[in-house]
Amino acid sequence: MKNKTITTLLIILLSMLTYAQNTYNVQPGVKNNQIVLELSNNSITETVQIKSLPNTSKGGAYERIKLTNQKEKFVELLPEETKEIVYTFDVDYNIGTTKSDTIEFTITDGNAINITKQFILQYTIPAEYKLEQNYPNPFNPTTKIKYSIPSVILSSSKDDKGGVTLRRAQSDNKVTLKVYDILGNEIVTLVDEQKEAGYYEVEFSTGSFGDATQLASGVYFYRLQAGNFIQTKKMLLLR
Repeated sequence: MKNKTITTLLIILLSMLTYAQNTYNVQPGVKNNQIVLELSNNSITETVQIKSLPNTSKGGAYERIKLTNQKEKFVELLPEETKEIVYTFDVDYNIGTTKSDTIEFTITDGNAINITKQFILQYTIPAEYKLEQNYPNPFNPTTKIKYSIPSVILSSSKDDKGGVTLRRAQSDNKVTLKVYDILGNEIVTLVDEQKEAGYYEVEFSTGSFGDATQLASGVYFYRLQAGNFIQTKKMLLLR
């Protein structure tokens, strides 16, 4: 998965309050995405002291994204100078694609003139059902399993240039994810609920249920069913 760099140019006007927001598509699970604030001082005579601060969400922390540095950053801009301030963020994998997040920055100059900039992050929709190999594998005592649920294609149409437009809807499939031993006996149900289109991750722990601590080393299978999609993969427990 490729990380994303978001670059925006903010012109610092010493007598003007501006507010702007942009929307960007980001893939869940991608780390080291960058937001680059490109600050430009358009004054031909004055040096500007700039302070940049990312604002936390209303709950005090972002639910699905992690800014690696939420501290204030300072930069001095000479007349007609441009500099960059870079923030890095990771995106959680467990995200339904109807969700979105907003990262907001307040940029303040020495005259207490504020520029507020918002970045709205929308999450890309999986193109297909997918069950990934557990990680780590082999494992002991825990491992993680990722899977993705696409939206449903309701119809498709072509324009006069031959381009194809797909009309999609959220799937809300009944999803089950179960673990079996090599004889086909069910060990545990990890997921059993309706899921909207999105990317998901679940943990399988040998010590989280029943007499799981008695699970022997060996091959186990995990099986995903979502609508008509069924896929099974194997994993190896090493004591």
